[in-house]
Amino acid sequence: MKTKPGALPLFRHLTSVPTAPFRETAVSRKALEWIRANIGARAKVRRLRGGFIVSYRGAGEGPALCLAAHLDHPAFDLLKVTRAGASARLRGGLPPHLLAGAAVEAFAKVPKDNRPLARGVIGPRPKKDGGVWTITWTEPPKSAKVDFAVLSLPACEVSDGWLMSRSVDDLLGCAISLEAMRRVSKRRAKVNLTVLLNRAEEVGFVGALDMIRSGKLSALDSYLSIESSRELPGSTPGSGPTIRLGDKAAAFDPNLTALLDDAAEVLRKRGTKVQRLRLTGGTCEATAYLAFGFEAGGVAVPLVNYHNGWGADAVAPEKVRLSDVEGAVRLLVEASKLFPGKPLRGALRTRLEKRHDGERRALSI
Repeated sequence: MKTKPGALPLFRHLTSVPTAPFRETAVSRKALEWIRANIGARAKVRRLRGGFIVSYRGAGEGPALCLAAHLDHPAFDLLKVTRAGASARLRGGLPPHLLAGAAVEAFAKVPKDNRPLARGVIGPRPKKDGGVWTITWTEPPKSAKVDFAVLSLPACEVSDGWLMSRSVDDLLGCAISLEAMRRVSKRRAKVNLTVLLNRAEEVGFVGALDMIRSGKLSALDSYLSIESSRELPGSTPGSGPTIRLGDKAAAFDPNLTALLDDAAEVLRKRGTKVQRLRLTGGTCEATAYLAFGFEAGGVAVPLVNYHNGWGADAVAPEKVRLSDVEGAVRLLVEASKLFPGKPLRGALRTRLEKRHDGERRALSI
């Protein structure tokens, strides 16, 4: 399905089905469908247990700039389903203090669209964190095929320059990353750009860690986590995407941050806003890449109602400014263009290896 250019049409396409940790099959199909129609043979797709690696090689051999985003959003696994209701386990960080009485929609493991098989209301908060929640059906399922439930919120709405959805985090990061690749590949740019579409981030970076430990990722590449992250003073909606200097757990690679700074400077001269802050409202996949020795940084779009309600009085759609979304795409495209000329880890390692190869025999003298 070919869509109009831009991250928003792609985001609409991705949100035409619900998603949840370990329940990403339906949205993965939507992403692959879009890649085939809009990038085609210019990109190579590899499927791993932890997600997908989408590679555009416009510069041949050498390091790539990798954009990592995740396909899931917090939701409920349905454990035991009856005609009256279900028991459920919360997967991911929805605000537990707001969930009692909230409406949910239940779906099959691989839903075809956003039409739920059942609707219900969440019961009281469990006494212990990690405990089992209850759901009482208001519209019972007609079969036992219901598998997971999401909050009953809009899949995708646009109003007054705001994009609102039950799952901005992180289907928007996927859309931004793939749209950046579409623009780069359409121009046949002489750059190497990779998009990692990871699974099960919301339950502890499970997909990203599986990719890392698979041995399929190159230590010569540089990795950027592309997220929507909770708004903070200095990272506010409408003021542009945010170069993420770090997260709650770690400070990010300074050389990769410098690449983003250079890209941002180019964009500012063209009138595109870019912010710069260490975002300590949570931890993103860049920390996982750093922990395993990869060069990693991040870009975030400032997010209102993080995880459907943190900072709000009731569950609500996540919200971002459309201008920040377009700014993020432009920032990543510009960074990918500057990447081949920067002495980042992959290029520097190659240069040092050549120097060693030319002089190592002298060590035996």
